[in-house]
Amino acid sequence: MGSMRPGHVFAGVTLGMAAGVAAGALLVAPNLADGGNAQLRDTSSQLKDLKTSSQVVAAEADAADSFIASTAPAQVAGILDGKPVTVIRTASAQQEDVDAVEALLRDAKAVDAGRLKLTEKFFDKEHADRLKSIVATTLPAGAKLSVDKLDPGTHAGEALGAALFAPKEGQPASPPEDRALLLNALQGAGLVEANAAAIAPAEAIVIITGDAEEGNEFAARNLAAFALALGRFDGGAVLAGRITQAATTGAIGVVRSDAADGLKVSTIDSVNMAYGRLATVLAVREQLDGSSGAYGAAASAEAASPPVPRT
Repeated sequence: MGSMRPGHVFAGVTLGMAAGVAAGALLVAPNLADGGNAQLRDTSSQLKDLKTSSQVVAAEADAADSFIASTAPAQVAGILDGKPVTVIRTASAQQEDVDAVEALLRDAKAVDAGRLKLTEKFFDKEHADRLKSIVATTLPAGAKLSVDKLDPGTHAGEALGAALFAPKEGQPASPPEDRALLLNALQGAGLVEANAAAIAPAEAIVIITGDAEEGNEFAARNLAAFALALGRFDGGAVLAGRITQAATTGAIGVVRSDAADGLKVSTIDSVNMAYGRLATVLAVREQLDGSSGAYGAAASAEAASPPVPRT
């Protein structure tokens, strides 16, 4: 007897499996009410109901968020009147999120103290030593770098905090030339994008980021360290990102888990939603009033948003 070719063997096995499945269905079906067709109909109906329920929930959520978006300008109107705020965005921040937060800051009558973009290199492991070197050699007058926390995120936050925050009462401000020296050096190395001449001392800094990058915990930890370093200054520090950043390995998750300094930074984990954008601006006011909180939709959030101030 001649041997069978591989194609014939594969076809035979496939047909055998198909026949077995068919036979099994015929054997099992009589034991079910109305055979297997009834179960299939029930399953199909359940899936359809689940899909419909999911669509209803999504539609309701969209409607609620649209309503919040329409009322948010009135909710924040004038709450930051005359307060200078700097917006720092990371490379992963979505433009629509940044634009929406900045629009609400204008509604709140905050003073635009400037904008700063941290490039991908800023939190990249390969450029960490370069970042630390620039920070150490262009440190603004009066600024100090931690000797206990040596990571680039902490040192960069300490340097930029000294350069960007307005000094507390009775203390001298960082000279404008020191701020320009630091920012220009960072920009020359491709670590930031900024117009140093357009940046003024701020009472609060808002950091806006996007989704957490899977597998890049180094960047997340350093963004968290950067925010925590800003939080140790007297000004307000707010970190807003998308909900994936609230994971234990995301920047917001790391900040929220920091027992020592986490409460000094307000965090918002849903900046792509209207309620998250509203929460971001309300959190600035909260920070300036001496409080902080964790907001958004993640399990680690305390509430969706800070309360709207009475005045």
